[in-house]
Amino acid sequence: MPNFIKASVYHWKILLKDKAYLLSLLGGIILLVGAYLVNDFFSVINDSYIYVSVGDLILDQIPTYNMEFFFTWVMYALMALCFIYPTFFKPEIVPFGLKTFSMLILLRCGFINLTHIGPPVGFFYDGMKVGGSVIADLLFRNDLFFSGHTGYPYLGFLVFKESKIRWVLLAGSILMAITVLLMHVHYSIDVFAAYFITYGTYRLSDMIFNKLNLRFKNHLHLNGWHILQKNKNLKD
Repeated sequence: MPNFIKASVYHWKILLKDKAYLLSLLGGIILLVGAYLVNDFFSVINDSYIYVSVGDLILDQIPTYNMEFFFTWVMYALMALCFIYPTFFKPEIVPFGLKTFSMLILLRCGFINLTHIGPPVGFFYDGMKVGGSVIADLLFRNDLFFSGHTGYPYLGFLVFKESKIRWVLLAGSILMAITVLLMHVHYSIDVFAAYFITYGTYRLSDMIFNKLNLRFKNHLHLNGWHILQKNKNLKD
């Protein structure tokens, strides 16, 4: 078994013995599942209406490009990275990550229903639906403000601030920003505002859960240190 998996199992055993961590983890999972259900509910309602498109200074200057591979599979890979990385390397921040992502999803649920405008002119998936694209059929048209494709990887960049993996997520966020603009599936304001809203959400979550995060980090460090010392003494 690789050393990083052994270390991960070792850390999870320590953390799951902490009742506060276990409750925080369960709370984060429930909140994330609930956020996705709420997101789907509001997006379906919002998509039941047809709204008028508006002009965009940037999109009006560029044609529509097929960036479907990046829009779907690269985005899936970035989101998988946001969940897989802390599971193996930073289990102490998993509850914080779950809650913070949930907050951003719920915030977006409210925002997409505040301003009723249609997708940009040249919206890529209008043409794809004629061809029977499965991805297109799963896509919501009116969930525009703000861009989740841009915001979610950027949130990973902020959450994993002590790891080099954050730069991959930042690059991914920039790539997603370019992708959704070239596909005309978001207005430019959806993309640029995503960075400010995501940062604000992260700061708010950090203020709320900071003490709990430090507690889990210290708990892992102290208990891990004591166990290592105990094993060392037994060997001596």
